[in-house]
Amino acid sequence: MQVGFASADITPSIGMEKPGGFRKGFHRAIHDPCCAKAIVIEGDGEAVALVGLDTLSIKRSVVEAARAMIEEKTGIPGDHVMVGASHTHAGGPVMGAKPGDYAHAFDPELCERLAQEESTAPDLCYLEHLTKQIATAVIVADANKEEALLSIGRGHEPTVAFNRRFKMKDGTTMTHPGKGNPDIIEPAGPADPEVGVVGCWRPNGDFLGCIVNFTCHGTTGNLGASADWIYWMRECITGGMGRRQGFGPQVGSGEVVFLNGACGDVTQVDNLSMRESESGPKWSRRVGQKVGAEALKVLCMAEATELLPLGALQKIIRIKTREVSEERFQEELAVVKSGTPDDHNWLFAREAVLLHEANKVEPEVTCEVQAIQIGPVVFVSNPAEYFCQFGLNIKERSPFPFTYVVELANACIGYVPTPDAFGPNGGGYEVRMAMSSKLVPEAGQMIEDTSVELANALTPGEVPEAPQAQVQNKLWDYSARSDKA
Repeated sequence: MQVGFASADITPSIGMEKPGGFRKGFHRAIHDPCCAKAIVIEGDGEAVALVGLDTLSIKRSVVEAARAMIEEKTGIPGDHVMVGASHTHAGGPVMGAKPGDYAHAFDPELCERLAQEESTAPDLCYLEHLTKQIATAVIVADANKEEALLSIGRGHEPTVAFNRRFKMKDGTTMTHPGKGNPDIIEPAGPADPEVGVVGCWRPNGDFLGCIVNFTCHGTTGNLGASADWIYWMRECITGGMGRRQGFGPQVGSGEVVFLNGACGDVTQVDNLSMRESESGPKWSRRVGQKVGAEALKVLCMAEATELLPLGALQKIIRIKTREVSEERFQEELAVVKSGTPDDHNWLFAREAVLLHEANKVEPEVTCEVQAIQIGPVVFVSNPAEYFCQFGLNIKERSPFPFTYVVELANACIGYVPTPDAFGPNGGGYEVRMAMSSKLVPEAGQMIEDTSVELANALTPGEVPEAPQAQVQNKLWDYSARSDKA
């Protein structure tokens, strides 16, 4: 097998917008480099590439343009390239409507103002830069390919990621009800503690890098533009796998490609604990280092071999958006015209107005579900902020011994909650109608079923086994019974 890694810089500039909220925010400092990290794997005439981006999300137009560049320069088919956003809330300006997207609206001037001046908006130059850097990372990784062996393993880290939605005594469901809230009954959904690790090694045992899959929002918050806790995870792994050069200091080793799991309702905040809020630089380091330490434990027990076959499948499905009735549109429009952006109800009124107009030209979204196989492991991706229960369902239904769900991959279609979240006892921020939560309740099951369909269309490779000892018929000389009492 041949494996290559590469990294390309996608750090936003000071003053660029920082997406991830309903109001505008801007970068005033840089904590650590944001990167596009790529791995290319080749074997038996097949090649696949996986890219982890330190961004909140990714636009489909960016991925399609990058895939075209990659295919032209490397020959790797575009549908063999998976691009997953880490969902850091401290990345570059990638989300929102582009100028002119609401030229068709009932009031183009109003809607353009709502979309561009009152909402997070993308930087077109940054999107072009991101496109080229994704392609660069894969092209360089392909050029860096060398003979390698791979390993697969899983760890368990249950102490840093928690479901943020809770069933309340009044029969509803609430997002982040607050620590110690006496009306909490129990979490409304699960978390996924699995740490999936594909390790890559030179034949002499040197560490080349790895792919890590874990399920948690990138919302811990370092001071400045940042990969969030993923930065500390990478530092932990590369530092732990480093080695000394002569008598000099230990240096880091390898690249880490991170692909986030189905974390639409999972963050680092433990609402059932009364400890301090798990936010800020201290908790960013703690979350990252604990996930990184678990990945190191997996790598320490790696059995490197050829993980074959390689393969990739892709299916495009169309999912309808939720309808904003004319009556609701008029009500929300009145709020927008008379209210103030300081009120959160105004913010959701803005979202309903924009969705009503967006539905005129896009009453359904394009959803790419993709599966990339590396021997006994399959990475199954979707472009949603996907609820964790769906990810666990896919793992349970998959024929592969190692199945890793990758959300916010190859595009962004917003939150995809479970059907009960929309029901009479549902609720919470993630289901409230907005441009970031606009799909019909059936969307999650459609993605789950398509993911399982693709996994079933592939044949899992063999799981590497640890070398076994031979039965010993002769006792070790020193273990023989003494002839003296």
